[in-house]
Amino acid sequence: MTDHPHHPRQTTLAPAGTGLMSSALRRDLADLNALYLDLGLTPGLEGDTRFDWSEAVRHSLLAADPATRTRIAATPFALFDLVLPTALGTASSARVEDSRTAAQLGAWHGRCESFAHQAVFLARRLVEREPLASGVVLGLSPDAQAWLAESRLAQLAEVAGNPHVVRPRWRRHVRFWEMLVGAARRGTPTALQWAHCSGLCLLGAADAAAAPPPPRRRPRR
Repeated sequence: MTDHPHHPRQTTLAPAGTGLMSSALRRDLADLNALYLDLGLTPGLEGDTRFDWSEAVRHSLLAADPATRTRIAATPFALFDLVLPTALGTASSARVEDSRTAAQLGAWHGRCESFAHQAVFLARRLVEREPLASGVVLGLSPDAQAWLAESRLAQLAEVAGNPHVVRPRWRRHVRFWEMLVGAARRGTPTALQWAHCSGLCLLGAADAAAAPPPPRRRPRR
């Protein structure tokens, strides 16, 4: 990979591959990623499905200082997935059990719901302005992109109100998160670019891909 010269005025927070999005969208994505980390690492939310990283991943993120987390948030992709309908009329409302669980979060429930609304509407903006980027940044399928483009504002808000619309990406990929945290801690453009490229390679990877291989069986004598 070519290491571009680093100028004093060049920010180390600029993610690799920024040509996919406008500067305004990159800024909003970084803000959302930072908010997602802030919410997800709040004590007491470990069991929330929106932030249920594995214990090892959570430990790695908790060990990062605020400046490191800011650099982590500046990745050229979302640190979360959006689970969206793939056809109009298929949105499911939150169940009674979901509302009861959400109510237990107290003041954090409002912030989590606000985050989900911002994320869904950012996805809509991406589909409208940068359709090619929406598949990379948010991993949106063509059907999900079509749903976003065709939905009314009220439908977007309804989906955003479902607590299952947000979930973490790579919740068990400990090596990737450790690499990203380490690169963000160093803060050098080269380290961040390598970490971002690794994340882009993992887009669409299932959590099962991070599971350890089965133990080898000893050959029979």
